[in-house]
Amino acid sequence: MPPFQILFHLKYPIGEDAMNSLSVSEPNPLPNSLLRKLFHAFTGEYFWFYILLLPSILILVGLVIIPMLFTLRMSLANTSVTVIGGHGSLSMPWSGINNYIHLFQSPDFWQSFRETLFFWLASILIEVTVGVAIAVLMNQQFLGQRVFRIIVFIPWAIPTVVNSMMWGMIMDGNNYGALNDLLLRMHVIKNAIVWLNPSALFPHFSWLSHVLSSLGMNTAILSIIVGDEWHTLPIVVVLVLAGLQTIPVEYYEAARVEGATGWRKFRSITLPLLGPILSVVLILRTMQLLRAFTMIYTLEQFGLPVLSIQAYQQAFSFGSFGLGAATSFIIGLVALFISYIYIKRLYKEEL
Repeated sequence: MPPFQILFHLKYPIGEDAMNSLSVSEPNPLPNSLLRKLFHAFTGEYFWFYILLLPSILILVGLVIIPMLFTLRMSLANTSVTVIGGHGSLSMPWSGINNYIHLFQSPDFWQSFRETLFFWLASILIEVTVGVAIAVLMNQQFLGQRVFRIIVFIPWAIPTVVNSMMWGMIMDGNNYGALNDLLLRMHVIKNAIVWLNPSALFPHFSWLSHVLSSLGMNTAILSIIVGDEWHTLPIVVVLVLAGLQTIPVEYYEAARVEGATGWRKFRSITLPLLGPILSVVLILRTMQLLRAFTMIYTLEQFGLPVLSIQAYQQAFSFGSFGLGAATSFIIGLVALFISYIYIKRLYKEEL
């Protein structure tokens, strides 16, 4: 019998043979059944399981739970930072939900909310449709297939800051912008084009700019979406391609024998079996898109006020750390809500 069980005078069978032959009296049992269950859980057969899991739990608590609770505490206070003699002090007098009330009454917050939702929805639609199409194409056998896969994955390997600066230099609206310089040398255009202004870029699609403007949104968001998709689309393609390669070939052969068309096989076999992979893609990309900052800040500075940019401005430009924390917490809640819908739908399909 282990020493820690003898110390606490608990009945604990050593084995099946000793079930009826060995017991220790329990004069002072734990008064609470919940405490007894917890004690047995942590000292029974799962003891080493919890010990091995402990480092991961500590990392999760230290890097996720505590910062999240601290952000929530900041959002419920008039948080300010005072620097005296090179030393800073943080003051967080309690203010309740005043920061949230201020945000919900602010037109700027709702404009940023609309910009963020449009950025998320448009990016998700492009990534799913284009990503699945490219993955299906790459799943076919053709000459240079491996080389093509490597080339497609290169944009994802480039750091986000480098990618954003590179994309900004390509789309620069002056004559020295890489794309403008190339087109001017080839005499394709006569004057430099402001690529970050879609209304000037696509005069025949000015109706789209009018629609966005009528909704109070910045038309430059379209160019931001293009740059972000170029960077993140490869990871979507790779994940979907991995899902395609797990689908048994026998399903397609049976459908071919039944005379199913390519579209029918895609709709009845490929798309349903890609459901779990697409759910993972949607959850990951939702988290990334709702907190997107680097690409937008690098290309537009504060010209595109999505929620992440607004949170940064409130905290570090205006010193309103409470409002910045409240905005950040709202971003997290929206991301969790959307992810919950994805996960619930995924489990419903599996059942």
